[in-house]
Amino acid sequence: MSEEISTHGNLEVARLRAEKAHQILVKLKQSHLSENYDLQLSKFCTSLSDILFAHQNLNKLIDSFFLADTKDFYEIGDLITDMIVELDHLNWHTNHVLSDAKDIAQHFYAK
Repeated sequence: MSEEISTHGNLEVARLRAEKAHQILVKLKQSHLSENYDLQLSKFCTSLSDILFAHQNLNKLIDSFFLADTKDFYEIGDLITDMIVELDHLNWHTNHVLSDAKDIAQHFYAK
């Protein structure tokens, strides 16, 4: 039963991330971004959405860290490890989205 709930929760998070990426895409398409940028746009929107959700997850982990029992070393270790995972996720998307973001920004500045 709990595995089913966990899977359902993951599907909900995936849906929310996809929705946010789609909202970003629609906004940029409404700004008349050329179809020549579709590949960059898809990567840009997906990465921006993932960055947003990873940031939210990191905030929740930091809140949990402050609520954690200071004598529960395993809990603290787990929370820090989870923070490392989110930071690595943020780092990957940040490094990979910059080029696409710059190209898209240049397109708008050139108009």
